[in-house]
Amino acid sequence: MSSLVPVARSPRAARHLRGQVSTELLIIVAVVLVIFIPMLILVYIKTGEANDSIAAYQAELACARLAYLANSIGSLGSNASVNADIYIPSSVTSISTKTVGRGGEIVFVVQTPAGASEIAQTLKYPVNQQDLPVQGGWARFDISSVYVGGNAQLLIVRGQ
Repeated sequence: MSSLVPVARSPRAARHLRGQVSTELLIIVAVVLVIFIPMLILVYIKTGEANDSIAAYQAELACARLAYLANSIGSLGSNASVNADIYIPSSVTSISTKTVGRGGEIVFVVQTPAGASEIAQTLKYPVNQQDLPVQGGWARFDISSVYVGGNAQLLIVRGQ
């Protein structure tokens, strides 16, 4: 039978091995950081782009919902009204309504990284011409149908 005899190393050789392990560990950590830091930066940038896209879609949905409700109230005739809670994203800088021809229009102006962009929805009925106050978050809108000079007109105001 053979027995294993430990090999005696000099203290200098033992320190050299510890230094080698430390150097290898440092290299491995550096390589991992070189790979993951650019990936983290890319994820951060893509997250910002995704948030901007979501805000634009939310603004488009809010404008479409407001227009749908306004058209519904207009079709019900005089003295019809509804209160609607609609989420307005913080990227919306202005909301305006105006009469165009025999109908109307609701316009949301949205601030995007590419600049200001308009989202518009048409209405079947004329609407009061005004700029509505804008503040991000949930907003209550009061939509009603009134007769002005014998003609039906929509009245959209920002509720309390």
